[in-house]
Parts: sequence; structure tokens; C-alpha cells
Amino acid sequence: MELVKPKKETLTDKVHDGILEMIIRNATQDEIVFNESQLMEVFGVSKAPVREALIRLCSEGVLKIIPRYGYVVVKLSDKDEKDVIRMRTLLEMEALRSNFSDIVQYHLAEIKEQITRSCVSENMDVWEIWKFNEEFHLLLASYGNNQILIRFLTESLQIHKRIYARRWYKDQNTMDSSSDSAPHMGIYQALYDGDLEKSMHALQQDIASDSIVGP
Repeated sequence: MELVKPKKETLTDKVHDGILEMIIRNATQDEIVFNESQLMEVFGVSKAPVREALIRLCSEGVLKIIPRYGYVVVKLSDKDEKDVIRMRTLLEMEALRSNFSDIVQYHLAEIKEQITRSCVSENMDVWEIWKFNEEFHLLLASYGNNQILIRFLTESLQIHKRIYARRWYKDQNTMDSSSDSAPHMGIYQALYDGDLEKSMHALQQDIASDSIVGP
């Protein structure tokens, strides 16, 4: 299987993450309302990437559109956070359990390469850190070729991205971050050792740590 490299960031990606950052930085406000013309001016772009970003954010459950009013933020509750962690854990543990033998036999080099590549850049922001994190977890789950599982895991990771960034900003009051490959290397080492129980424990701990950020 060819290792999937991170997609090149598009203008739509930048607007998407920029809107998310605006939401997170203004989390104390009762309501934030976005409209296309306002965002075109803020980001200095045309309508197309703004509209595409807004549509994506709606599909991810971050925004909802109210006709003749604008796009409003869908708030996440503490229960939502617990639910997404539970969903990710169920999906990823099942994928690892089902694919363990195949991963250990054929895919360790791909996993190691992905971890190494995620450590190349220093002083990455939260969004770059999350993209590498998301890539690692989707790669690990991909070896069973279960497209339904991957679809639901992708949706769960999209929700968790917002939770991760919100927690980081709350703790650090900045969107700057730093890469830490230790949890992923722990999973890799357990896989290399051929220890299923240890691998699953390391994976479960890593999923939980995505909601506990900061020193």
C-alpha cells in the first residue's frame, strides 16, 4: 500500500481553518454569525473558497445556515467530547484488532516513515500538528480496507480537531503548538514488538490524550 502524504493545503483549507480559529478564539461569545461577504474581506479572497469552506464546516457540524441571517456556530458540549472519544476508540480499536497481523507483517515501515515525516518541521501550529495526527490514525486504520469504518472515523476526527484546538487555546491562549511524536512512537514500538495488548493500550491512551493538551 502506498503511503498517503498530507494533501497540499488549498485556499479553501486556509479559510476553513481560519474560520475555525475565529470560532475558538471567540468561544466566550454567545453567538457568532458569519456571512460570505464578511469573510471575503477578512481573508482577502474570492467567494468560491469562502463558500466551499462554509459548506465543509456545515457538513462537519461546526456551522449551520439560517436563511437570510447567516452561518451560526453549533456549540459542542462536554458530552459531545466524551462521545467523539468513545466513537474514535471503538472504531480504531476494532481496526487495529482486525488488522494487527497484517500491519505487523507488511506495514511497519510505512508507519515509521509517517511518524518520522511528522517530526521534520518545528514550530508548527495546531492545524499542522492535527493534520499529521489525523494522517497517522487514518493510516493505521486503513489497512483493513473497511471504507465504512474509515468514513465514520474521518467524521469523528473532524469533530475532534475542533475539540483539540479549543482545548489547546484554552490552556495556552495561543494557536502555536509543537510536535510530539512520543505517543505515536509508543504505538509503533508495541506493533514492532508484536504485542497486540500493548499496542491497543498505547492507541487508546493516545486517543484520550488528543483532548488533554498543553503541558
